[in-house]
Amino acid sequence: MKRPGARVLACALALSATVAAATVSPAGADAPVHTAATSVRGGAVPDHFVGLSIEWSLVERYMNPTARPAFVNLLRNLHTGVLRIGGSSQDQMPFDATAPNNNRVITPEDLAYVRATLDAAGDGNDHGKPRWGAVLGTAMSPPTDTKPWVSPEHARNFITQGVGPAFPGEAAKEVAGIELGNEPDLSYGSNLDRYLGDLATYADPAVTGPYPVIAPNTSEDILPWTTLADPTAATRYFHSWPQILDTGAPLMKPRAGAFDAYASDHFYPLARTCTNKPYRCPSTTTLLSDEHLASLDYEVYTHATKAAEHGLGYRLEETNTAANRGADGVSNVAASATYALSLMFHTACPHPPDQPGANAACTTGAEGVNFHNAEIRAFFSPEEGNAYYNAVDYDPTEAMGAPTAAPLYYAILLFARFAQDTIGLHQADVTTVDAQERKPEAWQVETDSGEHRLFLINKADHPVTVTVSASGAAAEIDRMTPYDPDGNRTLDAPQVRIDGRQVAADGTWPGFRPAAVHTSGNHTTLTLSAGEAAVLTSPSRPREEAAADQLSRSMRTTATSSAKGPSV
Repeated sequence: MKRPGARVLACALALSATVAAATVSPAGADAPVHTAATSVRGGAVPDHFVGLSIEWSLVERYMNPTARPAFVNLLRNLHTGVLRIGGSSQDQMPFDATAPNNNRVITPEDLAYVRATLDAAGDGNDHGKPRWGAVLGTAMSPPTDTKPWVSPEHARNFITQGVGPAFPGEAAKEVAGIELGNEPDLSYGSNLDRYLGDLATYADPAVTGPYPVIAPNTSEDILPWTTLADPTAATRYFHSWPQILDTGAPLMKPRAGAFDAYASDHFYPLARTCTNKPYRCPSTTTLLSDEHLASLDYEVYTHATKAAEHGLGYRLEETNTAANRGADGVSNVAASATYALSLMFHTACPHPPDQPGANAACTTGAEGVNFHNAEIRAFFSPEEGNAYYNAVDYDPTEAMGAPTAAPLYYAILLFARFAQDTIGLHQADVTTVDAQERKPEAWQVETDSGEHRLFLINKADHPVTVTVSASGAAAEIDRMTPYDPDGNRTLDAPQVRIDGRQVAADGTWPGFRPAAVHTSGNHTTLTLSAGEAAVLTSPSRPREEAAADQLSRSMRTTATSSAKGPSV
């Protein structure tokens, strides 16, 4: 992956034991500390890691001919990714090949909009994949009086009359998968056997054709990880994943496409409503707490491990700051970007709270993350406005014009351009000047050429100063910072900037503008403002060292490569 923008570094910055791999030993054992240059090399952050999730009811808002140019620019800024089209709307909206286009029905025109967006977002392939792929969701749930159309025949029509004509021939590679149903733990409830029977029926090529199939797309209640770990607790389908994958994996693996075969689920740390459930209540402090990240780590590590045991990858295909379309003052402010950046690293490299040190090398984790976007209140009412958690805000007016970048988008941009498609991922440790301070979260990655990047994420509501050991004269730093035009707010600031810059109205990114960081006495001291994140970049290590790290790129995919079938 190429470093964004022109980079001229005066000399090498060698991060030593002060920026070390954060390995944690099991209880009772001594905790070793290894230097980044000599110990665990770490895992790989896959290409196409970042992504957005958009409801079918909003395809017109993001991808109609008027909105599309700006939306395409927002995707291009990220270089590569996966666009998931679905969510609860895929179980609410029928496909009708003959209906006029509207936001209550999925039509061939919707699929044409998606195809045109993907084509415009990138020319050519990247690592053998299209620059952007699409997950296309279709209904799979028990039919009801209001949804009598839900059936295998409906899914077959979606494929043969919708997906096939929109993505013929080589364009079929742009289909990352057909997602069968949304959150079956809610739609099927306790009737797991009925869900497994429908999964086997719908996943059969006679229904979904040659395309990759994505399942189970489950959700979990918002719970502490200790409750998730309790097999006797009410955790929806969390502990049913082995049984679900026993049914789904044999049908999913042979049809792996350009984006491989993977299982998926959803995660939300908080909820807009939390009556009598204080653990769910949203605030910027709670959002940035370690407690809720522990639940994310537990879910991702558990399900990524189960998926790998079945020869599948794993993707967190729907997530955001708070369920029920986000929380005002939490999901639409700067803290959401701080959280989102941390979430992407924890999803790429989860540290299971019940197994300290089990994933210090970051060899288990997700292939990617999709941040969800929806209407503020309910489907089919886009004119009421954007969900609080949207990373990209659509135009709610009748003009349906250019979408715009919300605070959370900046975290996706920073991760996509500096962490995506890198190697050597591991959590690092830094020294705070005030030993009583909460340490910024720190992650380390390297490019194929050996360029070293250290991410620092300050989740505190006040500035924190850290010391990084170094040698040489200078490095470069890019900062993602809360921005309040009035200068009065930090974590709840309404906007975010990177290097003082913002995304233009047409969706284009003006480019990064890093600052020089000078060293003195073999170290440098950095101050991070409240909610601020920074990327410290040093030049390439010797090529022979970087070449050794490239081995880690294959570690994550060993379990799925043998199962990968021909591309459709």
